[in-house]
Amino acid sequence: MKFTLIAAVAAAILVAPAASASGLSDCIQLSKKTAEALASAQQSDTTTAARQHADAARTYCATSQYAQGVARYTKALQLLGKG
Repeated sequence: MKFTLIAAVAAAILVAPAASASGLSDCIQLSKKTAEALASAQQSDTTTAARQHADAARTYCATSQYAQGVARYTKALQLLGKG
């Protein structure tokens, strides 16, 4: 029983950095895509909302809250018609 618990904890520790790296990679990729979409977008209320989502996403990604960051970048891209 102890061996199983130790093995499970060890596996979780080893998998966590890989998941974080994937989330960071997604944040970087979506950040670039969102920046390009914002640069080519006409100024409007939708663009303003998309920029707010992108700013929030950047904050989430910078604080290692990758899932929230990815969700915000995705929403920004949807508002810009690119997602």
